[in-house]
Amino acid sequence: MATATDVMQFRLRNEEKERIKRGADLTGVPASKFVLRAALKEADHAEADQAYFALNGKQFDAFMAALNAEPTPNEALNKLLHTAAPWE
Repeated sequence: MATATDVMQFRLRNEEKERIKRGADLTGVPASKFVLRAALKEADHAEADQAYFALNGKQFDAFMAALNAEPTPNEALNKLLHTAAPWE
């Protein structure tokens, strides 16, 4: 594994720093690793939100049909639909 050599710096309020430290302590990783993981996850989400793919008319129709089709009942889907979200 390559050694990290680049440095990023940013300013934050003391309350934010303490909150990050608590999160890092709860997960058992250093604060710098905790922040890096969170930043990379957010970057992945931002890039995924910008994903673009082109479809011709036939592909678009097939794609829309798949999106609009009723899902086939299965145990994983049933569990997902009957599990409360963590924030609820």
